[in-house]
Amino acid sequence: MTSSFSFAALDRFVAALEHQIQAAIADASPNSPPTIRCRFQQKRLLVLSEEQVAAVTAADRDERFKALALAMGQGLEAAEIPDEVLDENGELSARLYLRQLGTASPYAARTWNWQPADTTAAIADATTDAEDAVADVPPQVTEVTSSSLVLLSHPTDDEDVLPDAAAPTTALSHYPVSVWQAIKGFTEPDGWRQSWQTVTADWHDLPWRSVLGLALAGVTVGAIAYGTTRPCMVGNCEQRQIASDLSQETLTDLAGTPTPDEVRRAHQDLQNAIRLVAAIPPWSSHYDAAQAELLRYRTQLSDLEWIIAGQESATQASEKSQNPPHPVPVWVEVHLLWQKAINHLQRVPSDSYLADFANKKITEYEANYTTIGQRLSIEEAAEGNLNEALEAGELAVAQTEAATTLNDWIVAQREWNRAMQAISKIPQGTLAYEEARSLLADYRRQSIQTRTRVTFEKSGERAYQDALADAAQAQAAERANQWTQAVTFWSEAYAQMRQVPRNTLRYADAQGLLSGYQTSLKQAQNKLKQAVALQSIDEDLATLCPIAEGICTYSYSPQQVELMLRSPYDSAIRQSTSPPSTQGRLNRNDSIIAETHELVQNIMQLGNQVQLPIVIYDDNRQFIARYKPEYGGFVKN
Repeated sequence: MTSSFSFAALDRFVAALEHQIQAAIADASPNSPPTIRCRFQQKRLLVLSEEQVAAVTAADRDERFKALALAMGQGLEAAEIPDEVLDENGELSARLYLRQLGTASPYAARTWNWQPADTTAAIADATTDAEDAVADVPPQVTEVTSSSLVLLSHPTDDEDVLPDAAAPTTALSHYPVSVWQAIKGFTEPDGWRQSWQTVTADWHDLPWRSVLGLALAGVTVGAIAYGTTRPCMVGNCEQRQIASDLSQETLTDLAGTPTPDEVRRAHQDLQNAIRLVAAIPPWSSHYDAAQAELLRYRTQLSDLEWIIAGQESATQASEKSQNPPHPVPVWVEVHLLWQKAINHLQRVPSDSYLADFANKKITEYEANYTTIGQRLSIEEAAEGNLNEALEAGELAVAQTEAATTLNDWIVAQREWNRAMQAISKIPQGTLAYEEARSLLADYRRQSIQTRTRVTFEKSGERAYQDALADAAQAQAAERANQWTQAVTFWSEAYAQMRQVPRNTLRYADAQGLLSGYQTSLKQAQNKLKQAVALQSIDEDLATLCPIAEGICTYSYSPQQVELMLRSPYDSAIRQSTSPPSTQGRLNRNDSIIAETHELVQNIMQLGNQVQLPIVIYDDNRQFIARYKPEYGGFVKN
């Protein structure tokens, strides 16, 4: 079907055809269908297919052109074709392009004069290879971009081109066409030389004199208007008066002790005064006076900015010091901020209108600086004491765990004392105080335990050493046969060694020496008995062997007592100290037997008394028997 011609109908036809071709080719290639763009220009239908991947071989290009032509044929059959798009032979001239997505130029093109009865076989193969296909593309196509593939309501004069921009605006239509085309050619590759020649050839056609005259007149009028509209050009200068009032208001606001808000307001007033005076131009009669005032205002502003800088540093210092306690780095920062504030205020000259205010603030800030410095020193000392307490506590624990001597325990106690003393130096209100409080209970408990252990260890060590000293004196007394002293010292040594407490370092050593001390004490006691007995042994021996009776004679030494029995007592003693099987014939003299029995009893009593062995011989100094008090009987050796 056909319809009457109009531009609106042509636009609708091209849009509908583009949609039909896109739908048809999408059905044929559902995975990655190309994007279709259509134009009708110079009585020719232009169809562009943008593809993800370009066709490399001629066969691939043929397939894609056939698919595009088939989709185009289906779209034309379904669309209403205006009569005006067909030529006198009833054909529709079409130009098909293939272009890879993202590139500027098509890589293949085909021409097709479509008729309603045509098939895809009617597509004319312009070339069989990629180079010829690209060569068949009109020169302007190389300038086409993807953004330029849009429909225009009116066709252009260029044939087979998908235009990249609209026509020049009507504002430039009075220029010669050749000049405009030359200017346009600057944007085309290698076209600037030809374009420049075109421009120079038509140079005389441009209205340069009129343009220059108008420009000069405009500049002159603008300069006059600008100069006459600047401030303070005629009569009095209101800007200077306003600036002076602002400056005076600033001096009034800053008199006495202004608040930070008043200082900021004064700063703003001075800035406004400077802005007003700085706008007075050099050709004004007030310029010289304005420059002098500008210098004064800027000096005042500079002094005021030092005040503001000092107040800002002071404000920061005050805010950071709120809600103490703080760690040392914070106090250091606050201390530096106060110093910075003082330094800013000291930059205010002594002859400045702000000198009194600056000096007053310097005094105030220096007091704060000193206070913060003292607080910093206190916090540093507290932190140092806390670190010392922690260090001493760690050393005390390590020393306690490895202690093997009394001196080790004493060192541990000394470290605990140092830790407790360091904690006691940390004042309340410092950051270290809270941590010190958390350590205090544990440190006190361990310090008491260590002190108690040291007390026990000292007691054990003292008892142990005293016992050793008493034992040494006892041994010396034994060597001097001072058995009374020996017994006394051994008794003291034994008692001291028993006083070594359990679970002390010396307890095991003391237990190992106790049995030896006890034995030595008993031996000394026996020696003492011997010594006491030897003091009366002469009387005892005289009683045992009376001279008048002539029973025996005697001699003695510290080691033993010797008795020489006379006959018949020697035989009687030999018989009485021998086993019954070896006694032989007994002497039947009753008096001799009685005296011998009494003699044996006296010998045993004397031996037990003096704790010395008693050796019995006959008149010929032949051994008869030996009495040993430790056995309580006689032996034959």
